[in-house]
Amino acid sequence: MKDTIKIGDTVCVNFHAAKYTLCSEAEVLYIPLSQGDAWHFRDLHSGEIHYVSEGCTVTLIQNKPTAQ
Repeated sequence: MKDTIKIGDTVCVNFHAAKYTLCSEAEVLYIPLSQGDAWHFRDLHSGEIHYVSEGCTVTLIQNKPTAQ
C-alpha cells in the first residue's frame, strides 16, 4: 500500500467527532493545497459531489493503479 492519497483514489470520509460517515466510498477529485482549501469527493454510490473544508478523516481504501 502506498503512503499518500492521490486524485483518483477511493477513500472513506468520516467525521469522527460527530460519529458520521459522509461517504463509505468516494473518489478523490481534489486534494487541499493550503489552509482554507477543501477536499473534493465524488460519492461512488450516489454520484454526489462533496466539498469538505472542515476536519475529517480520509481513509484510503483502494489505490489508483499506477503505470509501471
